[in-house]
Amino acid sequence: MPVLRAVDVGQNFGSLLLFRRMSFEVIGGESLAITGSNGSGKSTLLKILSGVMTPKAGEVELVIDGRTVDDMKRPLHVGLVAPYLSVYDNLSARENLEFLARARGQSVTDGASDTAAGKRIASVLQRVGLEGREDDLVGTFSSGMKQRVKYAAAMLPRPDVLLLDEPSANLDVEGIAMVEEVMEWQLEADRILIVATNVAAEAEECDRTLSVESFRS
Repeated sequence: MPVLRAVDVGQNFGSLLLFRRMSFEVIGGESLAITGSNGSGKSTLLKILSGVMTPKAGEVELVIDGRTVDDMKRPLHVGLVAPYLSVYDNLSARENLEFLARARGQSVTDGASDTAAGKRIASVLQRVGLEGREDDLVGTFSSGMKQRVKYAAAMLPRPDVLLLDEPSANLDVEGIAMVEEVMEWQLEADRILIVATNVAAEAEECDRTLSVESFRS
């Protein structure tokens, strides 16, 4: 079972303090809501947790089956969905995921589902509601459909930690229902779910809530 731990984490940009001395722990099967107003540092915290940004103070530790994951390898265990992440418009939904699979060293046959990675790609695209549109160029998709591709990409490696930044952004009612299912799948697999949001209903669905703004004093 994975454990994600933040110990005395702090971040600032010049004289702008976002948060300091932030400590918490999340275990597999548990969900945590990160709350705060726009610009409070929620997205920055998710980047730190994912391993793509180093905090100015403190440390983040991911432990899987009793072993600490090297900081350089932590992003391989994390799925992240965020408004600032993009997909390739000139590739199909399937090709976007094939590109990511190859980047992780997985064997993929173009346009086929006869490999383990290919089967996984077909499965996640179906789960996010893109069955029948797998081979259409993402550039022809609406913003909501592009968001579904991002969710498929995040779920592709069966992440030990799933980070969702503004999870319902650009989604209609059906899309929001899809997000709720993704969250359920993550928790049912005894993996970690962390949601950054200022939407009360989304925060209430999580087991615990942590306010970024409470770590500024």
